[in-house]
Amino acid sequence: QEKMNFEIRIREGICKLLTVSTQKDQLLQAVKNLMVCNARIRAYRAELQNQREEPVSYIRIPLMWKGSEHFNNKEKSQRYAVFCLFRMGAEVFDTEVAIVDKAITDICFENVTIFDEAGPDFQVKVEVYSCCTEESLYIANTPKKLVKKLKTSLSKATGKKLKATLQEDDTDSILLSDPIIHGAKYSLLAYTTLGLESAEDGFRTHNLTITGNEESSFWLPLYGNMCCRLVAQPSCMARDMMAGFLNQQIGNVTGWRRLYCVLRGGKLFCYYSPEEIEAKVEPALTVSINKDTRIRSVDKDSKKRTNNFSVTNPVSGEAATQLFATDSREELHKWMEAFWQHFYDLSQWKHCCEELMKIEIMSPRKPPLFLTKEATSVYHDMSKWDLSFQVAG
Repeated sequence: QEKMNFEIRIREGICKLLTVSTQKDQLLQAVKNLMVCNARIRAYRAELQNQREEPVSYIRIPLMWKGSEHFNNKEKSQRYAVFCLFRMGAEVFDTEVAIVDKAITDICFENVTIFDEAGPDFQVKVEVYSCCTEESLYIANTPKKLVKKLKTSLSKATGKKLKATLQEDDTDSILLSDPIIHGAKYSLLAYTTLGLESAEDGFRTHNLTITGNEESSFWLPLYGNMCCRLVAQPSCMARDMMAGFLNQQIGNVTGWRRLYCVLRGGKLFCYYSPEEIEAKVEPALTVSINKDTRIRSVDKDSKKRTNNFSVTNPVSGEAATQLFATDSREELHKWMEAFWQHFYDLSQWKHCCEELMKIEIMSPRKPPLFLTKEATSVYHDMSKWDLSFQVAG
């Protein structure tokens, strides 16, 4: 609710700015910000009604101009303002506005966005919006006296609208219609949705659903796909899910050693002390904890130790078993619950738990192709593109 109220206040400020804006760039940015505010308000309202927990984005989208348009274009071409929205549950993020003309071969966004607290059923919706910047501004070509009157009228009308909006908020109704701003209308150009099946540590090509056609004012010639790197980083792979001292049996029944053990990323890492972890010392023992592992409590072992459990993994067709003991029955229950939860998390996140996917904060730059060769055959060799989109949680 606090986030929604904040966006409503931001929206009020943007609407006031729109009534006095005459510069094209300022107008385009303001209308884009207004759309983002509206998207967030809608998402927050939905979140309040149905609380759900839902994952960084770098994106480059190739364009497919005709040869006569791109290579032989001597006249000033139309320019387009483009930005992306990323949605997941109640979280909505945006990119900066990119200005595109026929000299541009791909649309690049350098933003890095991280969605936190995602579940294995996450859905990231990517929406690409565009606006032709060559449409004339009505206000820009209007006499100064009429401009002043228009500004006053718009200000009063917008103020009344906003006042009505805030009053209606008490009845759980928010006015989200955008004010009509001539010369700055963004339209949905393309979109796609990415989920767990799209996540891997390498790049893949994903289809875009394109809206509109060549007759649309916001139309840009997209390939119809984008090459993406979707990174999912489950908590069980990146964080310690359980940690504490365990006693491990060595040699024979009477031989035990005390180890500080950490359950993380499908492994049980065993150290002689917690300080070894900070010092980045190699663990004394590493035991696999995966779908092939069998863990069971052992009640009838040693008279001195009744809080035992065994960890069995298949090794070269045989079973390798490690025996551990906790200091109390309560500790045994905690460890067993942590193991079962870990098994469940691994099964839900599937291939994302095979190894830790790293989140790259810095986005990859354009490949050398664009720096060393003329763009004469770039559309005929998609393997040369280094396009990326990264999502992580």
